[in-house]
Amino acid sequence: MAGPLSAVDHVMIGAPALDALHKIWRGLGFTLTPRAVHGGGATANHCVMFRESYIELIAPTGAAASPLADVLAARGPGGLGIAFAAPDAEATAAALRDAGVATQDPVALSRPLELDGRTETVSFKNVLFEGGLSGVLAFACHHETPHLTRARAEWQLHANGATALSEIVIGAEHPAEFRPALERLFGIDHVAEGPHGLSVVLDGIALAVTNPVGLAQRFGAKAVAGLAPLPGLAALSIVVNEADASGAMLDMARIPYADSHHGLVVAAKDAGGVIVELAED
Repeated sequence: MAGPLSAVDHVMIGAPALDALHKIWRGLGFTLTPRAVHGGGATANHCVMFRESYIELIAPTGAAASPLADVLAARGPGGLGIAFAAPDAEATAAALRDAGVATQDPVALSRPLELDGRTETVSFKNVLFEGGLSGVLAFACHHETPHLTRARAEWQLHANGATALSEIVIGAEHPAEFRPALERLFGIDHVAEGPHGLSVVLDGIALAVTNPVGLAQRFGAKAVAGLAPLPGLAALSIVVNEADASGAMLDMARIPYADSHHGLVVAAKDAGGVIVELAED
């Protein structure tokens, strides 16, 4: 039986300073959306857009206070959270509650977008829940203005050839402790067990919970350097058109990487605190 959540909307990478994160991800060959300040002025972001999902780089502005801004200011850079897709915010909140997940009412949020000489408002609703994904800020997101989220087609054109987010990896000492949460959120029949943890496939994007041995075997022992203490969002696998071309771009940018069985791996210390794998589909 399916659970209340079935797709990933975006992932979040946080840092104390947005400019530094922007520089790192531009160096990796990604196109970033213009800097946008969230309503309330406490946090700002850039996004890496794909057709069906995106990666949000977020940091405090220092101009206002909020609980999230305080967390970002106090931590090092790294994986922060996962926003799951909510086609209908109220219905998603109800489904989460029916599954036994403590869930808040949807919260309306917005941010301005300068577009063609005018200011538009990007609007969305977040559904916050206590899902038990330890070390990960997890919530559901409903976009009320999806046409503005990807207002520019060129935002999805990346110099490194990236086309899609294919896997999100949570690192944890004891992945089995995540099973009850995964079963409640995604359905008991959708959770698979492997030698180093658990996984579930959400509308084409795999979500894995992997122990340190599994992280080292998958991405290489050197890749984990720069990761925040576990548990937490540890790695992202991103589909690229040609791994050789992506490697050439990393070489030009003087960003170290390793060739793995799956693709090219940039260590967490060189990618803003999260392991980045670039792999052909």
